[in-house]
Formats: sequence, C-alpha cells, structure tokens
Amino acid sequence: MIKKKFLPTKLAKAKLISWAKVAPKKIFPLSKGSQAGVVIDSKGAPQLFIFNTFALLDMLSEIDERLADRLSDEEYHSKEINPSGWLIDEIESRMPLKPKYLKTLRSALNEAKKKGWIPFEKIERDLHLA
Repeated sequence: MIKKKFLPTKLAKAKLISWAKVAPKKIFPLSKGSQAGVVIDSKGAPQLFIFNTFALLDMLSEIDERLADRLSDEEYHSKEINPSGWLIDEIESRMPLKPKYLKTLRSALNEAKKKGWIPFEKIERDLHLA
C-alpha cells in the first residue's frame, strides 16, 4: 500500500461538520463538555477528525466498555489488546483535578478522621494483605 502525504492544500474547499452528523448519539454518545467535528473534503469524504479531550475520552470509553464484556481480565488490562483502556488511563493521569472535586475529597477525608474510620492501607497491613 502506498502512503500518500497529507497536504493541507487539499483542505482548501473543506468544511467542518458536527460529529453528530457522522456518528449519531446512539452509536457514540458524547457527554456535556465534549466537542467533536469532522473536516470533510469537497466530495464529502472525511479528512480529519477533531476531538477535545473530553470527546476523545468519551469515544475511547465507549470502545473500552464494549471490550470489557468480550475480553478476559488479563486481555482487558493488556496495552496491546485493549489500547483504548490504556490510553484512557494515560490521559486521565495527566489531567488536572477539578477544584470542586478536591474540595469534596478533602471534606470526605476530614469527616472520616472525625468519625475514626480506619484507612484501607492499615487494614491491609494488619491483615497482611499488602
């Protein structure tokens, strides 16, 4: 197969259309805050797919969820067999935490300390599970 170089000049008569026109919500639903589009050429053929981070995560999550039922646990966690799951983890590990989430987490931790809850790590150590 001969690879063609992508030339930006081919996009001179291209236009951007909504992702929903290419993939209806029933097929690949996008959540609030997700933005995606497709650049099509003058013949209507897709040339570029444009996703913001949230739309890409939505797309990868949809693929990942479908694979979860079909793959063994070992296959599901394999980077080679399920690259969508691996990529989700990589993207999420680099995303900043939202201030509202951090505030909620701090509040929950403070409440747990006040109530005297025992951390899971201590339970694991005490029971020699870790």
